[in-house]
Amino acid sequence: MDGSDVDGGTALSRFCALARQLFAMPHAFVLLEEGGEYRLVAGSRGEEPDDDRILHDEVMRRRAARAVGVQEDGRTTAFRAAAPLMRADGGCAGVLALGDRGPRRWDARSSALLERLAADAAALWQREAESAATTARLHDQLAETRRELHELADHGAHARMLSRQMPWTADPNGSIREVDPRWLTLTGRTAEQILGEGWTSAVHPDDLPVIAAAWQRALSTGASTGVDARVRMQDGAYRWFNTRSAPRLGEDGSIYRWYGTIEDIHDRVMAEQALSESAAFTRNVLESTTDCVVVIDRDWRITYLNARASKFFRPFRAAAVGDAVWDRFAEFRKSDLAQRLKVAIGTGQPKRFEMHLSDPDIWLHIHACPVAEGLAIFFRNITKRIRDRERLVRLAHCDSLTGLANRTLFNQVLESAFAGRTERPVDVLMLDLDLFKEVNDTLGHPVGDAVLCAVAERFRSVTGEGDVLARLGGDEFAVIHWPDPAGGSAIALAHRLLACFAAPFPLEDTAIRLAASIGVASSVQAQGSANELFKSADIALYRAKEGGRGTIRVFDCPMAARVRDRQVMKYDLEAALSRDELRLVYQPLLDLKSGRITGAEALLRWHHPTRGEVLPADFVPLAEETGQIVAIGDWVVATACRDAVNWPGDATVAVNLSGVQLRDDLLPSRVLSALSRSGLAAERLELEITESILMSDSDGTMEKLHRLRRHGVRIALDDFGTGYSSLSYLRRFRFDKLKLDRCFVDDIGRSPQSDSIVRAACEMGRAFAMTMTAEGVQTPEQLEWLRAHGWSQAQGYLIARPLEADAFLRHMVAYNR
Repeated sequence: MDGSDVDGGTALSRFCALARQLFAMPHAFVLLEEGGEYRLVAGSRGEEPDDDRILHDEVMRRRAARAVGVQEDGRTTAFRAAAPLMRADGGCAGVLALGDRGPRRWDARSSALLERLAADAAALWQREAESAATTARLHDQLAETRRELHELADHGAHARMLSRQMPWTADPNGSIREVDPRWLTLTGRTAEQILGEGWTSAVHPDDLPVIAAAWQRALSTGASTGVDARVRMQDGAYRWFNTRSAPRLGEDGSIYRWYGTIEDIHDRVMAEQALSESAAFTRNVLESTTDCVVVIDRDWRITYLNARASKFFRPFRAAAVGDAVWDRFAEFRKSDLAQRLKVAIGTGQPKRFEMHLSDPDIWLHIHACPVAEGLAIFFRNITKRIRDRERLVRLAHCDSLTGLANRTLFNQVLESAFAGRTERPVDVLMLDLDLFKEVNDTLGHPVGDAVLCAVAERFRSVTGEGDVLARLGGDEFAVIHWPDPAGGSAIALAHRLLACFAAPFPLEDTAIRLAASIGVASSVQAQGSANELFKSADIALYRAKEGGRGTIRVFDCPMAARVRDRQVMKYDLEAALSRDELRLVYQPLLDLKSGRITGAEALLRWHHPTRGEVLPADFVPLAEETGQIVAIGDWVVATACRDAVNWPGDATVAVNLSGVQLRDDLLPSRVLSALSRSGLAAERLELEITESILMSDSDGTMEKLHRLRRHGVRIALDDFGTGYSSLSYLRRFRFDKLKLDRCFVDDIGRSPQSDSIVRAACEMGRAFAMTMTAEGVQTPEQLEWLRAHGWSQAQGYLIARPLEADAFLRHMVAYNR
């Protein structure tokens, strides 16, 4: 053994020394077991044999002292003894061991004494370990406390630097003692200049009396204070600051010191001033607007009414700022108005709608705009506009002669009824008066008009309340009828309509007898479209007219053969262009001022190899259905341009465009290409479109028309007056020509209403600097009437029927000679 000592602590070392004395051993030491290994913590162990670990493990396992000896090289026996160091929890922490090179006597008393000594050493070791742990913990806590205090101080310093508030202190008399360095930097003053009463030199002269008075009140009363004032900055500019102060009181209640802060509020003050100015400006705007304006908060209380709103409410329900909306207008609490307003304020999305009030009987246009505070409601009285609109709609949907629905309304209702045919089948009845042409020819148009009105009145008396009775034009009537399970069938209605002609129509001492033919079709048979249903009824009417007067025919399978025939015609039409079966004829346009023919409208004709001449009304819709109208339309434009380039002077050629063509984005390029190839000047080409085309994809259509017009092509609005949107389109697009539909020309001199419409249309056209053309002129009286009332052009059989290209050129030259 080398005798080296380890001082593991004064107490344990004393135990080792005591053990050496008691047992007269040269070596006594303490070993602690840590992770399966023994660590010497006190005493000296010398040079131990390799199997000492076996002894220590056995002592710890048995929890009892043990002594052993070993023979070394057959000469010397070494002595070793050990006892366990028992912890308070019953575990074994290590051993107290003895050792000597020579043999020793050892008995039970020796083992017991060593165990007691080991037990005392273990207890002492555990107390020292706990004490050391406590000391280490206290040291750690102290270090953590110091770190936290340092962090807190550092945090406070940074927080003050980041805060907009700059601290200051003053003595009980109000003399400034300390001030934030940032304040000195901002004002460009030194501490000596600011401390004491020097701070007053930086305050704006206008604000100094206010802040001084507030400070004196605080000093005299001991109350906290706060005041805003302007302070001069280092660059000479003034900024708004807010200063606050509060006293710190001593134990006797006297002021020990004043603490305060200074905060830059300049941006806020400027923003408030701007907001105030903006609010004043907004209020002026709201007061000057033609709308009534009401602002409500999120509690549904009125926070603002402009003068117009107050005046509006005054006659029937006085309202004022502060009123609860649903208390003042309780009848609207569960109305559609309340629901719309709640949706607007709940979603933050504006709502725009029209609303009718029954008391008083007025219409309002309401625009509810969500704002941060609640809802701004703009509204105006639009009763006159609504009444005018309703009157225009009635006029647009009513036949001016009979007061029945016109074709526009009929088509709209039919489309809607056909869409709901699966839930409720619908029938269409088409009626045509027999012998009515003879009445017009023999008795004159005024009598014919009177007859039509009388017929309409009788029809009204036999149609059901839900039926839609319409005059489609001339002597053609139609009924949309919904069959009644109780017995109101379409056939029964058809017989009631025929019965209307049993008695003559007494007019001007004349008893006029008429009859009618009726065609009936049901949505059960026409599955394709509302137009197919209408055409089926028209086919049935055609068959009824073939059968003689007073005949009713119902569309059935044999009639469907005509529909199949249309399909065959579609296939033939596809080849018509390539087989040169299509041609153009030209109907002259007469200038009413000069009396000269100044152009013509190109009309398409189809000569079928077996059917002969096919009417455009029969094949043009087929071309539109199949899409062939695009290729045919290109051919029409190109051919018309090639023919017109040979016409004398500036004679124009007009070409009709279909809706399918206008949906083609390449239409402008196709037209301009045809002009370029033919050499015809763009201003000599007129493209005619109808109102019905503009009603579909109007924005896209307008863009194409604008492009063509920019290149010089003239644009004409055809069939004017048959729709109800003309005025809106005249406002959106500058048409070069307006063509009045022939139905109005037919009624010239026979219907005061029609005469008024024709005169009004002409005046409007002149106001828009448009050429005004009347179609369908057939009598000299019509022509003279149009000339007398300022119309520009006339077109119709009276001037000339459509002519082949060569014939038209000869006719124009001869006519203008």
